[in-house]
Amino acid sequence: MDTDQLELMLLQKRLKAVNFIESGCGPIVIEVEYAEKDKVQKELIKDSQGEVVTCHNLKEGYDICLKAGIHEANLIQMDTDDEACQATFANYHREVIPLKF
Repeated sequence: MDTDQLELMLLQKRLKAVNFIESGCGPIVIEVEYAEKDKVQKELIKDSQGEVVTCHNLKEGYDICLKAGIHEANLIQMDTDDEACQATFANYHREVIPLKF
């Protein structure tokens, strides 16, 4: 999903949540949860080449979201033990820190 699709999801009221996922000392990725038919789907934000967008800090993530008209997200910090045992979209514990910007 790219930022144009993210903006469209917001306009169509299909956006359920935006999550900044931080893993240890690695970069932050942005996960989008949205309604697709009767299910909630998850995708990572990607650039025009299809590469996952990574952020070095929350400010970079805020800027991406603000450009799409989004003013809130969740910060999810993963334990590295959880990360080593999960699939592409980890079903990690959902302890979230709500953010408004």
